Amino acid sequence: MRLEIIVVLAILGAGLGSFACCQAWRIRKNDKSARSHCMNCKYQLKWYDNIPVISWLILGGKCRKCHKKIGTAEILAELCLAGLFVLSYAFWPNSKELLEGNVLEVAMFVTFLVQLVVFMILAVYDAKWKEMPTSILLLSIVVGAVFLVLKTVLVLMTGKFAPELIVNIAGALIILPGFYYFMYKASKETWVGSGDAILCVPLAIMLGDFWLAMFCLFGSNMIGSIVMLPVTAMKKEKHAMIPFGPFLIAGFMVVFFLQDAIINFVSF
Repeated sequence: MRLEIIVVLAILGAGLGSFACCQAWRIRKNDKSARSHCMNCKYQLKWYDNIPVISWLILGGKCRKCHKKIGTAEILAELCLAGLFVLSYAFWPNSKELLEGNVLEVAMFVTFLVQLVVFMILAVYDAKWKEMPTSILLLSIVVGAVFLVLKTVLVLMTGKFAPELIVNIAGALIILPGFYYFMYKASKETWVGSGDAILCVPLAIMLGDFWLAMFCLFGSNMIGSIVMLPVTAMKKEKHAMIPFGPFLIAGFMVVFFLQDAIINFVSF
């Protein structure tokens, strides 16, 4: 791996993490203002207030003018997306083609990074307000479809296309969106929401494999259980809604990065 690429991706990821968190707030508040500002006192942020991670640390997570806390979502989104951008480069399935500058591989990588930004908006929104905006969910499907088209063209050019690929994509769509849609309908939205089922569509088409989708399903539920069981145990309200979108995305990321190992395992 090249150090300069890692540094650039980390900086870019942190900046877009800040953008993603800001967009989540703007969508929620229906805020169409051109520049970033404090949601409390409307103070218009200067360029030095918008330096990813650094500005948050210097200001102690507070607005420079009114000193109201802006929360930890911002710095977490910046750090998380910076890390994911670097990990995407480190664990990219076809790293050799990416480093050699294969145009389609680079286009797939860039599309994947764009999808990570969209996923971050959804994760922040769901974590804060326990729902996901339909417009951003649809955007994630469009970006996922672009990724799938690029991947299909690349496979066709390498002569590795087989009918099984279509079957695998269909299987992934059945096991992920299909399962969560069933859960949504069967529970009348008490277990999972419709947004979770919609989010599973881009996850499935980007994984493009039945077994990867199965591992994503298992991993997402395991991560959600590990994180939320202690939290719900300490709360008096035992039937509180759980924002499952971030766990679905987390499960997807783990499976995507480890997809070669998983495919080798199930093929053993």
